[in-house]
Amino acid sequence: MIKRQYRKSLPQPEMYVIINQAVEVFIGLKGGYPEYSSDWSQAKPLFIENTKYLLREKGTELIKESEL
Repeated sequence: MIKRQYRKSLPQPEMYVIINQAVEVFIGLKGGYPEYSSDWSQAKPLFIENTKYLLREKGTELIKESEL
């Protein structure tokens, strides 16, 4: 009998949601500028590597997507 070898899948990297000072979530870019909305269901989760530009703005914070 031949044993099958299964590959273990790598754990998915954590996704983050960006929140601004007005407690609005990042929903994308519009005209090259960040767009925020108070509707949290529209939040666009990003990988940590993709948040560096948005975190330059004063008052922005990261929250893990799993905490929403």
